[in-house]
Amino acid sequence: MNIIRLTRKGSLSEEQQVNLPASKSISNRALIIQFLTQGKVSVQNLSEAMDTQNLQRALEDDNVLDVGEAGTSSRFALALAAVTPGTRVITGSKRLKERPFGPLIKAIRELGGEVNCLENEGFLPVEVRGKELEGGEIEINPGKSSQFVSALMLIAPQLPKGLTIRFTEEPTSFPYLMITASVMKSCGVDTQVSKEKIVIPAHSYREARIEVESDWTSASYFFSAVALNPGLMLSLYGLQQDSVQGDRALVNLYGRLGVKSEFVGNRLLLSHGGEVKPDSEIDFTDFPDLAQTVAVTYAGLGLPLTLTGLHTLRVKETDRILAVKNELEKFGVGVSSSSAQLEIHQRDGDLVSAQIETYQDHRMAMAFSPLAFLTDLEIQNPEVVSKSFPLFFDEFQKLGVLVESVS
Repeated sequence: MNIIRLTRKGSLSEEQQVNLPASKSISNRALIIQFLTQGKVSVQNLSEAMDTQNLQRALEDDNVLDVGEAGTSSRFALALAAVTPGTRVITGSKRLKERPFGPLIKAIRELGGEVNCLENEGFLPVEVRGKELEGGEIEINPGKSSQFVSALMLIAPQLPKGLTIRFTEEPTSFPYLMITASVMKSCGVDTQVSKEKIVIPAHSYREARIEVESDWTSASYFFSAVALNPGLMLSLYGLQQDSVQGDRALVNLYGRLGVKSEFVGNRLLLSHGGEVKPDSEIDFTDFPDLAQTVAVTYAGLGLPLTLTGLHTLRVKETDRILAVKNELEKFGVGVSSSSAQLEIHQRDGDLVSAQIETYQDHRMAMAFSPLAFLTDLEIQNPEVVSKSFPLFFDEFQKLGVLVESVS
């Protein structure tokens, strides 16, 4: 087992420049469209995240598409295989085989697609026999994952009748549907998106060039660092102020913790000095990937917080609700949880030192790293960050934290 130790070296008096990775959410959508257009869509600044690299390799394989841990990539690949000539097997890691695919499989079958579950109904691995699907109108439950809907959206322009997707309940992670619509629009396809339905006409993608912006979720760990270490001044590069990424919500979330952010040219300047007015409760339905980071930040500051809208976190790379609870308790933080909620209790004393498990979850490693400003911290299997931010610890060291191998 690999273990690293994070140790605060001292205070920094100068502004530090942080390079963020390209958005894997945008990259993965762009790769699917590039495949569908046989390369007429070019993609610049493609993410180096393992999820994106696995998807890129999978798209080059005519028989077995193995996307490892990548939930988004596997769902996109499944829908793509349904409209692509040939027979393919979609598979992934042990954990991915435990994550739900039922709503997407059901929708593809209703459109006339052929999907055969090879082990358990509604789960990977699946065998998909590609054919021309007519399109039309379907219903889907988007409550478990917006990825099911995005997968269908991406292939909809290829269907002769287009596609209308009606929701049986309000979609979770709605901003991710807007990311999908935005990438499609940049390639010539307009969509009508609401929280009741999505309408996509039959309209071929046009030749286009997609420039992938930096990832707002990856920026959250540095917002957290400034909140926990008020002396830091950081410049984050590659973010867009008018980004369609829902996780840009962190500007307001951390603004209430005193983190000031200002766009200057092509960089976002972070510093501390705003008025601190912490939330008592936050609904993460639209930005669930920020939940771990925000929970750790409030715990580090000793502030109470109730996090709601966490129902999708149970079926991510790990059960993220349980994982956050387990690891925060190691630091002496009081935490309560339910099926879709976390409650961080107020803390008066200092954090104790701890070694955390990452549960094969990249966001566990990165979300907990800022606690190194407050206490001694060790992280098991830190290489998991390669899933979305391969150079995370290189960038994090710029903040005055020594990162060294323990074993």
